[in-house]
Amino acid sequence: MKGVKLFKVIGIQISLNYTWFIVFGLIAWSLASGYFPSHYPDLNPSAHWIMGFLGAFFLFLSVLVHELTHSYIAKREGIEVKEIILFIFGGVSQLTKELEDSKKELKVAIGGPLSSLVLALIFWILFKATLRSPHLILFTGLLWYLAFINLSLAVFNLIPGFPLDGGRVLRALYWRKTGSLKKATRIASETGKWIGIGIILLGLFGILTGNLIGGFWFVIIGIFLRSAAEGGFQQVVMKGALEGVKVRELMSRDVISVPPSLHIHQLVEDFYLTHKHITYPVIEGERMIGLITLKQVKEVLRDQWMVKTVREVMMPIREEIILDPDSEAVDALQKMIRTGEGRLPVVKDGKAVGMITRKDILNLLEIKTDLME
Repeated sequence: MKGVKLFKVIGIQISLNYTWFIVFGLIAWSLASGYFPSHYPDLNPSAHWIMGFLGAFFLFLSVLVHELTHSYIAKREGIEVKEIILFIFGGVSQLTKELEDSKKELKVAIGGPLSSLVLALIFWILFKATLRSPHLILFTGLLWYLAFINLSLAVFNLIPGFPLDGGRVLRALYWRKTGSLKKATRIASETGKWIGIGIILLGLFGILTGNLIGGFWFVIIGIFLRSAAEGGFQQVVMKGALEGVKVRELMSRDVISVPPSLHIHQLVEDFYLTHKHITYPVIEGERMIGLITLKQVKEVLRDQWMVKTVREVMMPIREEIILDPDSEAVDALQKMIRTGEGRLPVVKDGKAVGMITRKDILNLLEIKTDLME
């Protein structure tokens, strides 16, 4: 889930996934052309559009507060949170590791809905305070909407289906009862999948009865919930299978590297067509200074292959594209997914000591999960 980095709050990077811009525009448009005109017909269209954009903006802030509450509690419990990414269906907090017990899981899960309830109460109090002032009707309408939408966020997130907050509460309770995170996740995920199916059916019914837009959104949300519930269980199974496996156990130690002075045409002839790897570390002296991928080579025009060198087109070395040999295999897989790279170098004290591929990890994962069934 890549996006636009905005700012940091309590040391957590706040980012917007590109899908968020789509939903922001749709919400602002639907509020300005439908909700506010129907509730406040005496206001002019420009006022409706102001209310629409302000409503979408404060909804964004409300979702952000919801996710920040999850993240703040997680940090209080000793779990580092690197980033919060807001996307088309809300937000996700990227924890550096799983919560260690059901008590911590319950605390983190319940924090988000509680923050939404508090926001709903604050907006409702402000709504009541402005209700008797006719000249503040624009703000009165906006405050009522924000009170309602935050209450709706709290209620929706408390639905007991994983990965919603209510599903995480359900998982925490079953985790405490059974002592098994895997069993608890399976139960919460199954519940989440059935709830997703129910929402899809509700959406289809809405479409058949004439509510095309509302029904369509229900179908999309249901599909998302069902997929996320299934993915959440698979993630727990994956982490269980790879638990304790280090990168050094899976990496290839015979590293084929390229010098930075090599011209692209030589790189293609002597490496890509010979060794047939997609990615190579770039070594200068004994230190790794970058990574060269097939994608970067393809971006160079053919008539520049004789002129351009690896140094000019390589990806400079940075934390996101290297691994430590003592890193967990599951962390390596997550880094590959985040960066989009299927082959990453393993570096120790600035020197490339190995390479690990997504296939290396997935092969072990397949073997372990088959044996665990």
